[in-house]
Amino acid sequence: MASSAGASYELRDGVLTLPLHVLTMPEGRIAVPNTTSSLYIEIGTNAFSTWDVELLPRRPNAFLVAFEPLVDKWALLLARNARKRVAGKLGHHHKRGVVLPFAVSDHEGLADFHVAPRDGCSSLRSMHAPRYGSWNTSWTRTQCARSVEIRRVPTVTLRTVLGRWLPGWRVKRLKIDAQGADLAVLTGAGSELHRVDEVSMETLNDDCDGLYDGQPNCSTIVATMRSLGYLTLKSCSDPRTWQSPRGVPGCEHDFLFYRPDRQPPEVADDRRSARRKSLRGGGRTR
Repeated sequence: MASSAGASYELRDGVLTLPLHVLTMPEGRIAVPNTTSSLYIEIGTNAFSTWDVELLPRRPNAFLVAFEPLVDKWALLLARNARKRVAGKLGHHHKRGVVLPFAVSDHEGLADFHVAPRDGCSSLRSMHAPRYGSWNTSWTRTQCARSVEIRRVPTVTLRTVLGRWLPGWRVKRLKIDAQGADLAVLTGAGSELHRVDEVSMETLNDDCDGLYDGQPNCSTIVATMRSLGYLTLKSCSDPRTWQSPRGVPGCEHDFLFYRPDRQPPEVADDRRSARRKSLRGGGRTR
């Protein structure tokens, strides 16, 4: 191991890591404007179909907090709010949004992040070729179900994000796309989960083998969400749930969960998102 004076970097086992100023947080909190009427959190953004593009323009009083652990994709997101020769606002990918280079997990520290050729399939969990189910088998095996690199990434829990970084704020919707680790990410919120009104989460068809080690199926996710106080309008056993607009069966689909004592979910938004995902033809929907 090699470190510089003052620990400005660390080189261990061929991996260079460094502490980096990524956001200014007065009093240890994310500075959400007082004019914000609805707060959204996006976990696993990658760089396509992101809420800074798809949601914020339609919600003029909304604020977005996003997380993307792949630093090249994090940089792409930050570049959306950057201008040549002009100092940008640190950590902001939108004038009403920040993006942080963390993987959200059920524990904190440094973790191995398994990077797939189609990096939208990358995950904190190891991946493997599915043994059964209606996957696009050839594409899945070559582009998603194998790791080409392991990166060390910082992790943070939702308990920290909600309880320390966003204290007092109610979250209108939380979107999780953690590739097999979605449920673990959510349960990492602990007692802070009650402040989240809606959760959008990718689910795995009960009739498909998962791509990721320990990936829960749809029935397990729905039952767990019910025990946490969330319901969904969708059914794991309905074949139509897993069909694309072209009628092709699939193995993954986004479910929207909501608290019955809160405002009903925006079902139309959820359906539009699902259709866009299907048209992209697979990969990690981050």
